[in-house]
Amino acid sequence: MTFPDLTVVVPTFNRPDGLTKAVLSLFAQRYVKTGFTLIIVDNAPDNSALQAIETLRKVCPQTITLIALHEPNAGVANARNKAMGAVATDLVAFLDDDQSAPDDWLERILENHARFPAPVTFGPVVTALPETQKRHRAYFSSFFAREPDLKSGYTERSFGCGNALIDFSMIPGKGPWFDVLMNEIGGEDDMLFERIRDSGGQFAWAANAPVLEYPLPSRISLSYTLRRAFSYGQGPVTLARIATPQRRLDMLKWMAIGAGKAVWHGFQWFALSLIRHPNRAFQLDKAVRGASKVLWFIDFRFYGQAAIDKSIKKMRWFKPRRRTAAVEADAKQ
Repeated sequence: MTFPDLTVVVPTFNRPDGLTKAVLSLFAQRYVKTGFTLIIVDNAPDNSALQAIETLRKVCPQTITLIALHEPNAGVANARNKAMGAVATDLVAFLDDDQSAPDDWLERILENHARFPAPVTFGPVVTALPETQKRHRAYFSSFFAREPDLKSGYTERSFGCGNALIDFSMIPGKGPWFDVLMNEIGGEDDMLFERIRDSGGQFAWAANAPVLEYPLPSRISLSYTLRRAFSYGQGPVTLARIATPQRRLDMLKWMAIGAGKAVWHGFQWFALSLIRHPNRAFQLDKAVRGASKVLWFIDFRFYGQAAIDKSIKKMRWFKPRRRTAAVEADAKQ
């Protein structure tokens, strides 16, 4: 295959160890022989990744052009848009700072893009939990993973930007590409994906281009994953609500479905909890996603300012929902 010009973007927020692991995995890519541009965006107001980046510069292969940017306004959309301002290639791969890639990752995802040209090519995400995590292990492994039963090829589904290759030559219009309204709750890439769908574009799946994800210890808890599940579950109702014209019958339909799911899966969770079944958290997750369709007006924050608060107890957990993402379109329902 030909070796196209490529940029890899890694946004980071107060995670120097994770950033180092992610970037070292990029330095070990076979594609490094061809060379690419690497853009790291430090999204912490205090530029906390500076020392880690300087250490990485010392071991950066000569074929990689490393660009370090600082975006002090916290928010994943702000970080991604900052990176795009420095991108000079059509092809841009995204890797998160809690992920690492096998040495053939870039080759695999580019090969899939050559076979199945699409504006966005997604790859699997495999959860790497610490060995000490025993409680709800299967649930947490599934929650943080992205392993749909898909073969390489075209798909109607869209996923998050972590482990994705975007071909901006196939997307109409100009930036900003990522929705700053979604900075604190996730789903910042939905604006981009909606633009692709509206223009008749499609998505592709690269089944053989996985990355590993290492969740923060603070996120390996039901208090975190269930709040995420609540946000994910709101997607169908909110998409109907923000449509023009508003699809009120669809809203009512999804609210009714959600109420039923909340009751049914809530009952199953209760029954499994009585016998301490190891997979009971799966039912609780589904019950929460159901309840969120009824309580679509409640919102959570996850990134940016919420992270700056440093203490989750100080977060303003509930606020009126401005708009939402389909965040994987409630894929696990």
